[in-house]
Amino acid sequence: MYFIKNTFLFLRTEILRMNLDKKVLAVVKKSFANFDFSRLEENCTNEAQTRMYLIEPLLEILGYSRMDSSDMLTEINAGWGQKNDKADLGLIVKGKKPEIVIECKKLGKKLTDKEASQLNSYFSNTDGSKIGVLTNGTEWRFYAEYQEKNKLHSNPFLTIDFSEIDDTKIESFAKFHKSVADIDLIISEAQDTFFLEGFIDALAEELLNPSDDFIKAIFARMPGKRMNDAIKEKLRTLINSNSIQQVIPRLIEEESKSGNLIITTGEELKIYHAVKTIIINSLKKIDFSRISYRDQKNSFNILVDDNQRKMIAKITSNKGKYFLEITGNGDKKIQIDGLESVVANSKPIIEIAKSYFNEVNK
Repeated sequence: MYFIKNTFLFLRTEILRMNLDKKVLAVVKKSFANFDFSRLEENCTNEAQTRMYLIEPLLEILGYSRMDSSDMLTEINAGWGQKNDKADLGLIVKGKKPEIVIECKKLGKKLTDKEASQLNSYFSNTDGSKIGVLTNGTEWRFYAEYQEKNKLHSNPFLTIDFSEIDDTKIESFAKFHKSVADIDLIISEAQDTFFLEGFIDALAEELLNPSDDFIKAIFARMPGKRMNDAIKEKLRTLINSNSIQQVIPRLIEEESKSGNLIITTGEELKIYHAVKTIIINSLKKIDFSRISYRDQKNSFNILVDDNQRKMIAKITSNKGKYFLEITGNGDKKIQIDGLESVVANSKPIIEIAKSYFNEVNK
């Protein structure tokens, strides 16, 4: 389930990176290189300042001028009846109406369902709106309609957190540049990912309560016999947790042959926990929950903040043997023969972890 969820998140990001104009991307990357988030923090003590000094300048990187009402609108009327609600910002990509509605919050404020509900209310009452954005300046959540008209999906189709900046995040952000943004295409592709998220629930429901069509599909792959009500009910009872468990090893074997399956082994987890324990015992005042891992096709990466740029070490294997490569330790590959091999290399592990946590080992 975790793997499938992260696959959908990956697909969302990749969708927004496809076919991005290289010239536009180059301009956006150059602007980000000169954008100093840390310098702006002291000026963003409330919502209005965050909007003025952080959010609007980032939108200008995307080609929306705050001095041009055909690009960016402020305080958009988003109320009805006696109410006088106003959305903070509206971006006009094409035409004369704001297609992107933005709700701004103070830098550092945690974005929750409450703020998302407020954005949804403004979105519903802004004529022509197609995408809703909730942001505190560093975290940007992009929402789109799904199934219900004038109502945003409860989950963002894209989240960008600029507390750590990398090329992937910049490319995703640049997709909304005024000169290249195809809002209808972005929405269509976002809705496709929302649809696919229902796969696990649909599969579980089908297995828990098999339809006649599902039973017929299985019967068609079986030799002999003719379908009748008795056979149909027998097959229905055979679709259960026991039969599914018997099938899983075969699925794993076939997917492993095709190279499409990533399996986290017990040995990898033992090495990971050994590395994590060494760090925790040496750097006493760290938040150890920041240490995690990503199991990929060719390596098992031990990270800080789930950030590939903060890799402590990676585990690889070859012909049943496991190796540990510690970041910053040259090209040295250590063969792991029991956990004592990990402990023997505590020093470089502690040093690289200390640099990420900025912790003084006392």
